[in-house]
Amino acid sequence: MSNTAGELGRCDSLRKTWQVVSFWGLPAVVATIAIVLSDRRPALFLAAGAALAVMGGACLVNATRCHRLHCYITGPYFLLLAGGALLAYVFDQNGEHLSRLWLLLALGAAPLLIWLPERLAGRKYLSAPVCGEDRVCRR
Repeated sequence: MSNTAGELGRCDSLRKTWQVVSFWGLPAVVATIAIVLSDRRPALFLAAGAALAVMGGACLVNATRCHRLHCYITGPYFLLLAGGALLAYVFDQNGEHLSRLWLLLALGAAPLLIWLPERLAGRKYLSAPVCGEDRVCRR
């Protein structure tokens, strides 16, 4: 497969609306609601962990398939949050350690991790060439 942005973009899961909704949209809503309501039912941390694991796994698959730059960052990040949700279920069922607050703040930072790396690098795909204003491209 060629390494042009067009070729890499064809296999990008973020181009298909149903995949964005299925693998990131719905799990993000489920994780957020589960974390918010986990003070009443700590078992909801498990649902949040599962939803975050789906998001992280989808990011890693997308990073492997099309080399989407932010997926290399958000995949491990969402899996780390999934682990945090599981730890919150095991060790912080009474809310003494503010697990809910930390998880919500970390989940709220995800849009920045999606937008910022591609903005700073000036490209969406890791192996695609970068073209500057002078139209000179470099790898």
